[in-house]
Amino acid sequence: MRGRAGPWSCAAMAAGLLALAVAPLGAADARERYQLGARAQASEDWPVAVEQFRAALAANPAYLEAAVGLAETLLALEEFEEASRWVTRARSLDAENPDLAVLEGRIRLGAGDVAAARVLFTGVLKAWPNNLEARFGLAEADVAEGRARSALDRYGAALAIAPESRRGLLSLAILSESTGDRAAADRAIELALRSHAGDVAVQLAASDLYGGRGRWDLAERNARAALAIAPGSAAARLALATAHIALNRFDEAAGVLREIVSIDRGDARAWYSLGLAYARSGDHAKALAAFGSAIAAAPDDETARIVQEYTAIDALKAEDPQRAKLASVHREAGRELLSRSMLEKALAEYRRSLLLEPASRDGRVGYARVYRAMGFPDKQRSELKVLVGLGVKDTTVVDEVESLEAELDGTVSRLWGVDQYAIERLHHLVAVTTIGGSSPLRHPLAAGDLARAFRDTLTRHDSLAVTGEGVTVTGFDAAFRAAVRSNADYFLALDMEESERSFSASATLYLARTGASVASFSAFRTGNDRVRDVFLRVGQLVAAALPARGTLVARIYDRGLVDLGSRHGMQVGTRLAIVRKGRVRLDVDAPGTVWDDADIIGDFTVTGVDEAVSEGTILRRGTFDFVNTGDEVVLPRAAAPAPEPAAARPGLLARLLALFGR
Repeated sequence: MRGRAGPWSCAAMAAGLLALAVAPLGAADARERYQLGARAQASEDWPVAVEQFRAALAANPAYLEAAVGLAETLLALEEFEEASRWVTRARSLDAENPDLAVLEGRIRLGAGDVAAARVLFTGVLKAWPNNLEARFGLAEADVAEGRARSALDRYGAALAIAPESRRGLLSLAILSESTGDRAAADRAIELALRSHAGDVAVQLAASDLYGGRGRWDLAERNARAALAIAPGSAAARLALATAHIALNRFDEAAGVLREIVSIDRGDARAWYSLGLAYARSGDHAKALAAFGSAIAAAPDDETARIVQEYTAIDALKAEDPQRAKLASVHREAGRELLSRSMLEKALAEYRRSLLLEPASRDGRVGYARVYRAMGFPDKQRSELKVLVGLGVKDTTVVDEVESLEAELDGTVSRLWGVDQYAIERLHHLVAVTTIGGSSPLRHPLAAGDLARAFRDTLTRHDSLAVTGEGVTVTGFDAAFRAAVRSNADYFLALDMEESERSFSASATLYLARTGASVASFSAFRTGNDRVRDVFLRVGQLVAAALPARGTLVARIYDRGLVDLGSRHGMQVGTRLAIVRKGRVRLDVDAPGTVWDDADIIGDFTVTGVDEAVSEGTILRRGTFDFVNTGDEVVLPRAAAPAPEPAAARPGLLARLLALFGR
């Protein structure tokens, strides 16, 4: 939202004047505070805008325009609940104003109440059929429900009424680009530039669109145009600096960004970009410090923290104290989550801490304890033995290992004489990629590090392994070639969207052999730790679609041992088919494996379960016994899942809502 007071009707203005008349003692102060708030809103200085609008309302509680300005500003900050209270106040002062009904509809949309938003927008259109904002609101409701085609049609119909509408053209450009229709996006943004060349918002939207395509020369051109129109615009300076970073002009970028943070030390996005400029120029010390300032300004900024951590991992030795300091944040988070029995999240935090500080005694012990809480004491023992192998001289750890050895005596793995966590297993090998520019993010050029964080998340799952290839590619063909080059089974293309308070990711899984799409997964979260939680959820969905592949690892007559256990859903009585070695193959139409019934040579019935192995009885099929170690074991085929409905695009919706008032 580029803040504005709103195109109020004569009735609205009259209500505002009446409010001033009944509060004469505070009228001058209220008016001055409102004007300061409106100026701050126009320059997107949201904290100052909120402060000044509140002050105006304290002086005059019936000040209509101040209530509207506060509601709009809170909408821009995604503070939907409080925004709703102030738009309700405004509507009580001017119940017939359609613009206020539209504003309430947008707030409802942001809060996720799409049905209520539709009622408001439809009500406005019944009385004012050509109300553009209500038409745009219904298009945004379609986006909220994943109906992009319908939304495009609505924008087209609105533009037929007002062909040069800035808001309509920018919305059409953003939505067309997000659906892959670059030609339509080009037509919309070019018309917006011709019709509104002197509008900062239009120039910045064009810069953002071209930057998303990797056309940083064009992005720079439009950022310079925006800065020429509004020399004091921090947003224009930030856009220009981002283009400079992408064009490897790091000194120029750093100069612009240092000016921004010298004026506003709390500008987290500028600090992040400054860190990026330093990191890409090779000045890692300054980069880490700048990222640290970004996080100090916005402690919930996970993206800045992730980029900072990978900068440290790539630039510093494993034993560097700075890496230990970064790791401690995740250890503390893991400890707190473990105390609350939020085990998957605790595991993710401890895993992150060990990426930063692999030899950490406290990190490894905490990580092991999470597995114990999950019911896997042998996994705890295995992780503690890593510390012993690293030469950690700690009697507590050694005693704990010995205690666990005694506790686990008599388990299936011990009876068969195997270390169940040292077995070489079959995995689905996945190459994780993100196509450069495909993810609209508030943090410029962060997609590669975010995809890397997701790749690290996937290794939590036994069934999956990931390639070491770079994650950022130029297009689908490059992703396909990289997957083939690394002998991956699948490649996964990750798209992400982020707004100030939300994060979403969608992952499309492709068969590496053919490049055919076989599945897609998505998740959306708001609030703290939203990036971590989105990646955990998408990782769980991928792992569920690609279950562990099992092998017969040992056999004694009619008894056998397979490398699937309670971690993989095995329980006493589970029946598996034994398939001749090398005959299980990847399905070409869906994630997972298929086999021919003619290649089934036996049946395995589980009689005893351990964490990662199970023992059972073997029954051959046919006259001759062809069952050997190395043959695969598979669960009977499950019914195909029902197709998923169209995925909503909360991040895309947030970008469209941010255009309100342009």
